[in-house]
Formats: sequence, structure tokens, C-alpha cells
Amino acid sequence: MSIGHIIARGFAAAHAALVGALFVFLLQAPVQVLSAVGQGLQGEAMRGAGQQPDMNLVMLSLGFSCGTFVLALAVFFLFPLVQGGILGQVRVRLESPGQRPGPFGVYGRAFYRRLLGSQALFTLVILVVMVPVMCLSVVVTLQEIARAMPAGAAEGAPAPATLDPHEFTRQLLSNPAVLAGMVIASLLVSAVGIVYWVADCIVVSERERVVVSWRKALHFCRQNFSAVLVVWLLNLAVGLVISPLGLVVQLGLVARVVPVVALALVVALTLLYAALISYWSVLLAGLTMSLYLARRSPAEQPEPAVSAPA
Repeated sequence: MSIGHIIARGFAAAHAALVGALFVFLLQAPVQVLSAVGQGLQGEAMRGAGQQPDMNLVMLSLGFSCGTFVLALAVFFLFPLVQGGILGQVRVRLESPGQRPGPFGVYGRAFYRRLLGSQALFTLVILVVMVPVMCLSVVVTLQEIARAMPAGAAEGAPAPATLDPHEFTRQLLSNPAVLAGMVIASLLVSAVGIVYWVADCIVVSERERVVVSWRKALHFCRQNFSAVLVVWLLNLAVGLVISPLGLVVQLGLVARVVPVVALALVVALTLLYAALISYWSVLLAGLTMSLYLARRSPAEQPEPAVSAPA
């Protein structure tokens, strides 16, 4: 089966599980909105050269940050439920097009523990990849602070000017070493993400354990490198199209607008970003499941799919 046919089948099957996009959006949107508003409040609190931070806004920003952490933790444990439902329904649609998929929640509960373990392993890999970039960012940050402090002392200023966090992020990303590190780390995380999705497809289609599914996924990606490369490039291209919406908020590019208008723009852009991410997550699930089912070896062919797992 050609890669074009695989992609078309995957996208078509994904639309049978579009309810999953709604669930992903309901998980992601509150986290994204709280994070964006918290960053905006932090930037507003720190803005103003030579002025002390507005402690009321700082405390409010910390409250939003704590809320973001709690919600993100909840998403970590709830997302595998949604992912299992999406992959289960997509698998049935691909293997038995004339058969109605089982209830969404049945698939989610059936594969929850193994998908949660796979997600935990993926998170660990991301941390390993990102640690060098975080260390480099800390070094650059300390260098910038050390460079700024003597200037303030020489002028006899009582305290250095407070730096807008958004401005500081822009300065950090303008450093060639940090920018190169971020690009390389993002490419690696994106590549590992494809392995993660293939491993989850193996969990759902073959009911394998986490470590076994990742080992099989790595072998599958090596054996079908050209097809997996196409999927990775497609995922990367979609990420490049969607990511500017997130960067607009993170870099504070709407912060100079009237505060009320800026807040409305931040919320609207964040909700749009969450909606696009949620929709693409379902499409990617259909795409990777279609690829795996079409290219797996005959020895890995299981029994025909049933409407719902036992």
C-alpha cells in the first residue's frame, strides 16, 4: 500500500473518532488559557524600567501558575483515557470499515494503564533530550545577568531595571547557541513523538506491554524508515504552521495592546491553538494507526478487531 493511500485511509478513519478531539480540547484549553494569562500577568507586573514589580500582579500570576501545574498534572493522568478511546475506534474503523466501533470510554479504560506507562516513558525521554538545552539556557541567563549588573552599579543606580519576562524570552531565543539547541531538541522530540505514537498503536492493536511496544515501535520505524519519515515530516510541517499561535502569546507580542483587548486576544489565540492541536492529535492517531496496520509484518497480524475490547 502506498504512503499516499495510507495517509488518506488514516485521515478518513480519524474522523470516526472526532469526539476525541473535543475531549482533548477540553483537557488542553484550560491549561493553555491559564498559562497564557499567567504569563501575561507576570509580564505586566514586571514592566516598567526602574520600577518595582506590582506585587499584587505577581501574586496573581503565581496563583495562575499553580493552577496551571495542577491542571497539567490532571491532563497527564486523563489524556491516556482519551487516547485509548481514539486509537481503539480508529483501529476498528481501519480493520473493519463496515463495523460500528465500540463505546469511546470502553477503549479508554481497557488500555489506560499501558498508555499511561507509555506516556510516562515518553515524558522521561523528553526530559533527557531537553536537559542540555535547559542547562545552556541557565548559563546564558547567568551571563546576561552578570553583564547587566556592573552597568547598573557603575551608574550608581539603586537597583537594575526590572526586565519584562517576554523581552527576556526574546533575548534568550536570539542567542545563536540557545536557538540552535532548541531547534535540535525540538526535532529530536518530534522524531521520538512518532515512535511514541507507533508504540501506542501497538499497545492498542496487539495489547503489548509498554517496553515491548516501544521496542517493536523502534524496529518498525527502522524497517519502514521512508514511510515513517514522510509521517514525521508531515507532523513537523503541521507543527510549524500551528506553533506561531503559541509563540505570539509566549513572546508577549500582543502585550502592547490595550490590556482588555490584549487579554481577549490572548484567550482567543490560545483557544484556537488548543483547538488545532486537538484536531491534529486525532488525525495523527489515525495516520500512525493506518501506517502501522498497513506495514506491520504478517507474524504480527492479530485476530480481527472486535467492536469493543473484552
